[in-house]
Amino acid sequence: MDEEKGVYIYANLLDVNQDGKIDLISFLDPQGRGIAVAVDRVSDGMMDQIHVFQDVTGDGKLDMDDKRLIEREAIKLFKRQDLK
Repeated sequence: MDEEKGVYIYANLLDVNQDGKIDLISFLDPQGRGIAVAVDRVSDGMMDQIHVFQDVTGDGKLDMDDKRLIEREAIKLFKRQDLK
């Protein structure tokens, strides 16, 4: 039987300039350690900067796969209009 593997990521959504849009998403692991930060610097509702700090895919290295995973999740969150 194949065991499913995955990663739990918590996201804090911040509206720094209080314009009703997400400006910054900080991603944390279950222990509260920072994983990544995604930023909308120009407040247009689109992510324009991302910083990944640790391996999230579980392959033991920090690489483009980690960036893509965080980027994919950040884009989903930035697009959500119902989040406050």
